[in-house]
Amino acid sequence: MEYFAVLGLGAAAIAALTLALYRIRRDVGLIAGVGAMYYWSLFGAWSVVIDKSGGFSGKNYYYLEQKLFPVSLDGNYLATLLLYTGFILLVQVVLWVSLTGRRERPLPRMRLRHEPILVIGALAAVASFLIIRDKLSTAWALNTSAYWYTRSETDQWFTAHQVLNRVALIPPAIGMATLAAGDRSKFFVNVVRRYTWPGYAVLLGGMIVFTFVLGNKNEVFTALLAGVLAYAGSVRHVNWVKLGLAALAGLWLLYGIDYFRATPISEMTSAIGERADEATDVARFVDSSNETFAAHFSMYGVLATGTEPKFGYSIYSLVCSIIPRVLWKDRPRDIYLYYSESVGAIQNQGYSLHHATGWYLNFGYAGVALGALVMGLVWAWCLNLRRKVRRKSGLLVRLFAIIAPWVFVAGLPPLLRAGPEGYKGFVIEGILIPVSVLVLACRPKRKRKAALAWNPRTGWVFAGGRRGLAGA
Repeated sequence: MEYFAVLGLGAAAIAALTLALYRIRRDVGLIAGVGAMYYWSLFGAWSVVIDKSGGFSGKNYYYLEQKLFPVSLDGNYLATLLLYTGFILLVQVVLWVSLTGRRERPLPRMRLRHEPILVIGALAAVASFLIIRDKLSTAWALNTSAYWYTRSETDQWFTAHQVLNRVALIPPAIGMATLAAGDRSKFFVNVVRRYTWPGYAVLLGGMIVFTFVLGNKNEVFTALLAGVLAYAGSVRHVNWVKLGLAALAGLWLLYGIDYFRATPISEMTSAIGERADEATDVARFVDSSNETFAAHFSMYGVLATGTEPKFGYSIYSLVCSIIPRVLWKDRPRDIYLYYSESVGAIQNQGYSLHHATGWYLNFGYAGVALGALVMGLVWAWCLNLRRKVRRKSGLLVRLFAIIAPWVFVAGLPPLLRAGPEGYKGFVIEGILIPVSVLVLACRPKRKRKAALAWNPRTGWVFAGGRRGLAGA
């Protein structure tokens, strides 16, 4: 069947290009990034094709068809598979062409003081809790899920709450990864105090409990991916066993959040005690999560309903988004709302819009290619920055060049489930937040200046020096 042919040949081509890219840079982020693109674009298609052609995949996505639209194996679905495959391949080709072969220059490592990261993270966590506290209290009183209530009763402060969660998670994840790298870190020299490790344990432990109650997976996954890539990118020889165990623990946490997010907040403790042993099938969670279907369906819905592109709307929305919604309550929303209304989706519920679909809704078929070109160029820019940094480059430039490949890949999952407006999230969460926090924590490692001192035998010398001054 042509659907299986497209999926099989596309997967083989994507895998071959991924291997070629990894050989150029030996960057684990390239594998993780392409894997994320495939997962949110085409992984769920295998199950759909199996089920719609008379087989049984065992995946539970039919409720999405009831809320969105029915999916059939027709010309529109074949076009959907081709567009997603082409989108991923074009991103890879742009990367392959744009990645420079210039070797990375060794630069002096910077001192990383962890206190600013811990203090800012703790303040952000407290502020985030204060913003959402009243809604949590109401959810408790109504005996309902914190996740469903906070998502259905959003206000102009909800975005600030989400941003603060990322402030409390992403910089600490990078800081803890650097701490784990220790003396092997290529970029930082850790300034470690007795309270550093306990501080990270308390901060991240508190945020895990907070996000668990709220049912928020996105922030946790982004921080987990940023931390894993930061560790892998900071050491020359990665301990894959430890890294694999850390990733497995993170996936188990994500599964737990997903499994209990619909539980009423007042019953959360008892539910965990009774059903904790059920939330252990991590492989099934990764394989069967509805994350693989919601965004995937969006292109088919647009093509099947004949939705016309709204030329350049996302650019307009992106420019307007500079003004916070607190100051402009009726600020134009992103292209997602146009999508959900056009395909007849049940409103006031969260669905995902694939990044390629968002570009299609702006510029038609050419927009899919344009979106892939932009993503490939931005990704390549993040990877090439580190090879362009000089010793005289400023602290901000050096810091961003170091973390850019990590935070871009960590930000790919939310970007893949948003239109072009998703780049605002990358700028805020991938650039401004971590760089602003790290710049307060970092100082270049300076060489100690030799002090002038008198030596009775040799005369005036610089401390640590071997020769006296002439005529002393």
